Amino acid sequence: MKLFEWLAIPITLALLLLALAAPLIVVYLFLRLTAEAFYQVGFSYWHALLMVFGSFVGSSVNIPLHAGIITSYPPIFIEAAGLLSPPFDLSFPAPFHPIVLVVNLGGCIIPIVVSLAILVRCGVSTKRAILGTLIVAAITYRMAMPVANLGILLPVYVAPTLAAFCGLLLARRLQAAPALAYISGTMGTLLGADIFNLLTPGVLAELAPPATSAEMAGRPLVLSIGGAGVFDGIFLTGIIAVLLASFVVHYFHRSGKIGSKSCIVR
Repeated sequence: MKLFEWLAIPITLALLLLALAAPLIVVYLFLRLTAEAFYQVGFSYWHALLMVFGSFVGSSVNIPLHAGIITSYPPIFIEAAGLLSPPFDLSFPAPFHPIVLVVNLGGCIIPIVVSLAILVRCGVSTKRAILGTLIVAAITYRMAMPVANLGILLPVYVAPTLAAFCGLLLARRLQAAPALAYISGTMGTLLGADIFNLLTPGVLAELAPPATSAEMAGRPLVLSIGGAGVFDGIFLTGIIAVLLASFVVHYFHRSGKIGSKSCIVR
């Protein structure tokens, strides 16, 4: 029994240290994978690390999209919605809780800037990037679901898989697939899951119903695009899509069927 008691002490300490180190290991792996994804789309490692650091810091920065609080749909929007066919439900425009629309720097603005940098400096076909973006946007728009007081939810695997598929299918050269997948994923998710849904009549009433919880009384509800920062769908879609596309590219590269990386942003 004494032997087991003596063995229990180091085992317990080892398990305790492992439990304490687990969050650090997860964060380290996430940082490495994110930096690797930025490198795969054409950035040098130093620029990739700068992108990762900027995304983390920018996760706490929200930029308002509208001056003041939104309490109702603007008249021009109601008139435009009424011209569309088929006509919307007669309950539109439904009332909603006052909201403030913002965009997150790390979860939305930085992915957009990265997409534009890739498009300009890596020679990615604009037409193919737009096509991939529209494909991802159309499907994510149909599959996204507005949930009251939570936001617009989408299965985590949908957008990255679509974006990786679009990158591999549309790229003229296979080594350009990760860059095309990043643009298609980030811009397509931004347009389809977020912007198109927010512009759909009645969605604001679903996201911020008038019967919001009592603690929200007198305070507007903040709806943030990319609000979860580096853990938001826009940011993660680009990273996962690049890693998926890169896996396929590296498989063919090892087979000797394609060349090396085509663009490094310096």
